[in-house]
Amino acid sequence: MAIFLTPRIRDAIFLAVRIHSNMTRKGDGLPYITHPIAVFGLLTHWGANEDTCIAGLLHDVIEDVPEDQKGPLREEIKLTFGEAVLDIVEGVTEQDKTLPWKERKKHYLEHLKGASQPCLLVSCADMTHNLISLVEGYKKEGEEFWKRFNANKQWKVWFIDRRQEILKERLDAKYTQELDMYAAEMDRLLSQPLPPEYLVGMAGEGGMLIMDPLYQEFWNHCMLIRLRY
Repeated sequence: MAIFLTPRIRDAIFLAVRIHSNMTRKGDGLPYITHPIAVFGLLTHWGANEDTCIAGLLHDVIEDVPEDQKGPLREEIKLTFGEAVLDIVEGVTEQDKTLPWKERKKHYLEHLKGASQPCLLVSCADMTHNLISLVEGYKKEGEEFWKRFNANKQWKVWFIDRRQEILKERLDAKYTQELDMYAAEMDRLLSQPLPPEYLVGMAGEGGMLIMDPLYQEFWNHCMLIRLRY
């Protein structure tokens, strides 16, 4: 289905601009609005329906407003674009930003395993554009790039891998093709040895890494001194 700038899509663009107008992206420093526009572009390229494309434009708006504005914004989305759009947006929204990063991402992954097709498409487009930005930033800045984010490199790579696995399992290959390409490029970059200065202070007695048991799951997946690091 060809999606053009329908009145509903124009309204969604205006709402996304209103919410994200003063925000920039951590990875590339670009105006944040470039991200939902890129997600929208991927969804239209894949032939997603109008509701899904609108949800792509709005997929971050609820997360990015203060708590006291979330309820009114949900109501605005429902009244302006319909309950179906709100359901998709809610389906890709982290519901409790007060939780630690690890717990939020685990909840997101569990939800994704049973999410609707429109939610999966929005999540795939979101991840694809984010991964493109991560690869470009890592190429330009090396290890310094990861300092831009709240979570460290190991955790982010764990989340990328787990999310990619779910999306590849639940979506046709035509949707995950570009995602796979940039994930492979990220793997290539991660396989390069770390500069010695990044290993200083990471090893404990006997050369073993010191880790909090709480994060054992992350380290089991992407150990700092194994192949990918």
